Amino acid sequence: MDAMFASVSVRGRAAQRGQALVLALVLLFAGALGFYFMFSTGQVASTRQRLDNAADAAAWSAALWRARVMNYHAYANRAIVAQEVAIAQAVTLASWAKYFESFTTTASVLATPYPPVAAVLQMGSDLARTGRELTEMASGEEVLARSAYKRLLATSQEVLHASVDTFGLGAVANEVARANDPRFFAFALPDEGQFRAMTRRYADEDRARLKGVVDDSLDDFVAGPRGMDLTLWLLPSSCFGNPLVSPTKWFQELHKRGGTVMTPAFERWEAADTHSLHDWRPSSGFFGFKGCNQREAIPLGWGAAQATSGPAEAPPERPSTDDGTWSFPLEGPLKGNPGDVRHNAMAAALAEAVIAGSGHPGFEAYNGIETVRELAYEALANPRFPSSRVAVLARAEAGDVHTANVLNVGVGRLRLAENYAGRRLWSVGAAEVYFRRPSGAPERLEYASLYSPYWQVRLVEPSAAQRALADNYVR
Repeated sequence: MDAMFASVSVRGRAAQRGQALVLALVLLFAGALGFYFMFSTGQVASTRQRLDNAADAAAWSAALWRARVMNYHAYANRAIVAQEVAIAQAVTLASWAKYFESFTTTASVLATPYPPVAAVLQMGSDLARTGRELTEMASGEEVLARSAYKRLLATSQEVLHASVDTFGLGAVANEVARANDPRFFAFALPDEGQFRAMTRRYADEDRARLKGVVDDSLDDFVAGPRGMDLTLWLLPSSCFGNPLVSPTKWFQELHKRGGTVMTPAFERWEAADTHSLHDWRPSSGFFGFKGCNQREAIPLGWGAAQATSGPAEAPPERPSTDDGTWSFPLEGPLKGNPGDVRHNAMAAALAEAVIAGSGHPGFEAYNGIETVRELAYEALANPRFPSSRVAVLARAEAGDVHTANVLNVGVGRLRLAENYAGRRLWSVGAAEVYFRRPSGAPERLEYASLYSPYWQVRLVEPSAAQRALADNYVR
């Protein structure tokens, strides 16, 4: 009996060992199949994650390049304003040097009855002449160099602006994507001309905006008016002692006028300085004495200079009026009438006669207020805080994803082929260029412009339109 039970137990254990082996083989096959799936899925997920990161990096870098170009526009516009201010200062110095030379020369002539004083003033006139020649030479070189530099700045704006279109941003995006993985490729999606409509060249009458910025940047001496009125209490006027006139009209006066302006057509800077002696003279009416009128008696000093694109026009003739004064028509070389210089009409006429004699060809190299790149506010949906989006589509070829199928693992039904869209992995990333003052700047509200270099970048979710456009490339 014991032997019989022992025989049955041995046969049962042998049967159990055979069933466990089959089950183990089934489980091993299932585990290998699961590992097979997990390996391929992990390779796809890993590649997709790196592709997503590459797409975001490419979009951010492309948008950063666009932001930097817009900040360059701002720096270039500021630099052009600085060049215009420097040209205005050079023209002002040339005008002032001419004025000082003529003033010292006139003073030496008036002091002829006093030889010692006349000799000192003549020496001053000689020094003023030398100073005027040196000033004209330096100012002419300044106008020449500044005019060339601002033209270069305006040209560089257009060259760089062409680099931030879809093709240029695509080149930046692809370089960044390939730097993440040489197997990746990326390109910028077109924006239907939205960025192109965001800015434009300010030309013709639009340049008044730039002129306003330049005018606000001029110092008080250049902008003027460089005026002064001085009553000469020791020189009685022709009305002195007349009880019918105010005592303030009993003495002669010195009137200094001057200023620097850009002409209305934005093609020329002109500066003028005049200084004249004015006298109060009686005038008669129908019933006898009418009163005292102030009239220019002697022009004491005058000077004028200009920066233009060609030689100055000839000054018009100045016919005298019945009372002996000179008429001064509104049109002439001094169209801008800087600093009310026509108040001293005779001195202003003499200034117009010397405006052409700038003494250096650099004064004729100026080509007017530059045309610059600025925001096209009228075309912006949000003129105060506009933004520009950049979308990048990145891809990886199916053969570059090291799945089991690509590695030739598995045969027959175990050969699992991946179903990619267009046999590629795709990822879309987006970034936005926006205007905001940096965090360390003083707190104040500032609207967007291309005069302030505060254009920044941030990653954003692709818009529905950008996703739809990406779908067209994927299919």
